Amino acid sequence: MLTLKLAWRNIWRNKRRTLITMTSIVVAVLLSAVMRSMQEGQYDDMIKSTVGTFSGYIQVHADGYWDNQTLENSFAATDSLLQTMRNPNNVTAVIPRIESFALGAGKQQSRPVMIMGIDVEAERNLSNPQQRLQKGTYFQSNDENAVLVGRDVLQRLNMQVGDSLVLLGQGFRGMSATGLYPVKGTVSFPNPEMNKSLVMLPLRTAQNFLAADGRLTSVAFKVDDPGAINPIIQHLRTKLPDNYEVMGWREMMPSLVQSIEADRGSGYIILGVLYMVVGFGILGTVLMMITERTYEFGIMLSVGTPRGKIARILSIEILFIALLGSAIGILISLPVAWYFHLNPIHLTGDMAAVTESYGLQPIIPFSVDPSIFLSQAVIILGITLLFSLIPVFNASKLNPVEAMRS
Repeated sequence: MLTLKLAWRNIWRNKRRTLITMTSIVVAVLLSAVMRSMQEGQYDDMIKSTVGTFSGYIQVHADGYWDNQTLENSFAATDSLLQTMRNPNNVTAVIPRIESFALGAGKQQSRPVMIMGIDVEAERNLSNPQQRLQKGTYFQSNDENAVLVGRDVLQRLNMQVGDSLVLLGQGFRGMSATGLYPVKGTVSFPNPEMNKSLVMLPLRTAQNFLAADGRLTSVAFKVDDPGAINPIIQHLRTKLPDNYEVMGWREMMPSLVQSIEADRGSGYIILGVLYMVVGFGILGTVLMMITERTYEFGIMLSVGTPRGKIARILSIEILFIALLGSAIGILISLPVAWYFHLNPIHLTGDMAAVTESYGLQPIIPFSVDPSIFLSQAVIILGITLLFSLIPVFNASKLNPVEAMRS
């Protein structure tokens, strides 16, 4: 206890020296935590934009559908099958869909379009078209004879809301798929390709159009915790027959996973450089702190203070400073990250155009995951203690006579 009291009093004997050392630690924690918060916030936004608002974190298909996405690889959606899919814990919603392609035509223009039949109520839990409406109104039922289209489809077809869209394609087992549907509204998604080609129909209307009554091409899942989908995937694989495939978003979108990991790796390199700069900065301040007290250590050694005790007192002093600096760094970085979490940085000009071309919103959001801030504080604390070992060791090996003469 006496050693702790001595260490605590010693660090406040020279407040300026202590504050310089502490400030370097605070700045290091602040910079590293805010940088990691920005990176992880962008990754979360990428995943949410591409997975959490369209494909779902988990999908169930008929075996072989993912490699050959045709109606021939659709499956019959029985009530018992859908009930089995709804059973796992942590599943917020089960969203059935039927997807295909067709030729969409107006009075003068025609373009290939992506057909998506959606359950009108269930889809609110994932892509939520009702909230993405730019013009018009949402579907009333799964039998409604109408379509919603991507915001750019009407321009490409030279049409307006209220006009009739002709759809020509091929249905299940080679059946002819033709239909005439009034355009009820337009929707806007972060992905520009969807805005150019997406045509949404109520589920039963789409099944009738494709001659695939009661069939689905996929069932998407929305979950409470995107980081804990593996147990759900394993449960579904155990409960569903072998002729179904259950895929997590990482399997469905390996390119997204690779781009995140590559960017995260470059971020680690930048953080490594920051850690080195911080480490040598802390080494310099600790050396300064010990050099200024050389005479003091000489006196302590000359009156019989054990060298080990001097080393312990110095170590505890540095530990106190590092803990205080890390705690203050966390307290400062949290409000900064929280502010930008609620008010993301909006990109403009060319940067916004490039971001949107990848199907992402032109914003830089920040993450407020507590583990980010705690981990950075622990890393900076460890670096501080590591770079302090040599000065502390040298101080404990001082010659008393030479120390008092210096």
